[in-house]
Amino acid sequence: VTKSETSSEEEIKNEAKDALGQVLQEKELAVENVRGEPFVGNRHGIGFTGLPERVRALEERQSALEDEVNLLWDDLSTLKLCVPEYSRVRNRFISTFKRDKLNNATELDIDIIQKGNTIAYEGDAAVDALLYEGLNRRRDTFAFKELYGLHPADVVKITHKETINILNIHARVRADRHKTGADEFYRRFAEYVHLFEGSDYDERYLTTGSQCADVARAYWSLL
Repeated sequence: VTKSETSSEEEIKNEAKDALGQVLQEKELAVENVRGEPFVGNRHGIGFTGLPERVRALEERQSALEDEVNLLWDDLSTLKLCVPEYSRVRNRFISTFKRDKLNNATELDIDIIQKGNTIAYEGDAAVDALLYEGLNRRRDTFAFKELYGLHPADVVKITHKETINILNIHARVRADRHKTGADEFYRRFAEYVHLFEGSDYDERYLTTGSQCADVARAYWSLL
């Protein structure tokens, strides 16, 4: 309805009432409970009620699924790495036997031993923590804590690659037979572990806006 600038306020009200009455006569209205609240509208409109909330819920679910997929990919990557690494260590065992007991090690055996030595002397917190599980588990958790700073039962729960990397760096330095880490390095690592434990092992400390800025600072001080 077009209204001129000279229309009175009363005329505008009457026209609005007439228009509303016409809509009420032509359109079938319904009353339904939508999310626990009564809603009045036509059937078409009711179908869209709560749509923003439903879209938001779907977006949140999608985000959660994406996080789960990322974790699964991380687990898959870890498994892919573990199999060849373990294979090299076991190959080293047999080649070392040939060298030390059978005295017939080939050049290939020597190469296998050298590669196996490199792997055996590297830290691998995620895999080594699993050695403390199961019926035939290791029981010298004190040795694990000396290497990695944390109890194996806590390490198996960690999925944050950067955290695992820091633990591995400490283990490599700690276990090196030819070099000794500086006191400052060990002090910084101890501070990092203390703060990480104090955050209840919150792995989001490197995320922008994290409440664990002190853990992040301790982390970066080790690199």
